[in-house]
Amino acid sequence: MTTEKIKAAIACQEARKYAEAESLYRAVLNAEPDHPTANHNLGILAVQVGRPAAGLVFLEKAMKAQPGNALYWASLAQCWYALGEWERATALLDRARESRIGHGRFDKLRIAMTGREGAGGRKVFCIGRNKTGTTSMGAALRSLGWAVGLQARGELLARDWARRDFTRLLALCRTADAFQDVPFSCDDTYQAVDRHFPGSKFILTVRDDPEQWYRSVVKYHTRIVNKGRLPTADDLKAFTYRYQGYLWEAARMVHGIDENNLYDKEIYISHYMNHNRQVVDYFTHRPDDLLVLNVAEAGAMEKLCEFLGVEHRGQQMPHLNKSGWAQYPP
Repeated sequence: MTTEKIKAAIACQEARKYAEAESLYRAVLNAEPDHPTANHNLGILAVQVGRPAAGLVFLEKAMKAQPGNALYWASLAQCWYALGEWERATALLDRARESRIGHGRFDKLRIAMTGREGAGGRKVFCIGRNKTGTTSMGAALRSLGWAVGLQARGELLARDWARRDFTRLLALCRTADAFQDVPFSCDDTYQAVDRHFPGSKFILTVRDDPEQWYRSVVKYHTRIVNKGRLPTADDLKAFTYRYQGYLWEAARMVHGIDENNLYDKEIYISHYMNHNRQVVDYFTHRPDDLLVLNVAEAGAMEKLCEFLGVEHRGQQMPHLNKSGWAQYPP
């Protein structure tokens, strides 16, 4: 019976029927609290739905039940990494290596987490504000052969950005070729990565006008928080995205709002326009390094290819999150 439930849960998880999968895994754990596969997969599921903190206890139980299982060590390390706890993640991998678990299989994972020393070189940074087509831009860059850094890992560095501590962000930049969204779309980040990775390319994604961008932000928050109305400050504080309260923290750090002026159109639009203007001013004398692009315009993909020095073969710009660009980000 347990084996059948596990198989059914795995099938649901692979089909992204996460609620059904969770129910099945929990049914197994109610009968066998230490079942390693159920604990491990439930922990992975929590990471998949954006609740890595909730997954830790299950992943730790799985590893305790089967301490020689290299997969469980790797999954726990990746969960810590998803929480922004890079030091804990790499320390765990070091423990696995010292214990001769995995026979060196963690070397690539450790490099992916910390970056390879000296792996600088030219990068592509999409520095347009969120809800300007950054998800589509990420898909376009992947289609052209660039390895795009994981958005979740960048977003978990928002607090580092608020302190203007770019240490871990620069380490993250060694793990891929292209990056987008928070904190790369925030003020001061593009200057820091420009200094550290000379010769890189920068793409400022924009909307048709500031009002359209503001409507998209409001629509996105209304949809993701799912209260059937514009969220309040308390809604954002209670909502779990990367962690509980992330959306509230991000709004405060990026737009400088408080409980009394959340979603104030004038404040948001002012920040959007100031960011775009400062980016353009910064690259005034380096026109070959900056592309200002509206991904919804005809010929956007051709412009991107020309900017990156890639042959355009009739590809079209992907239009992800097309419904007002207000769906869940990857």
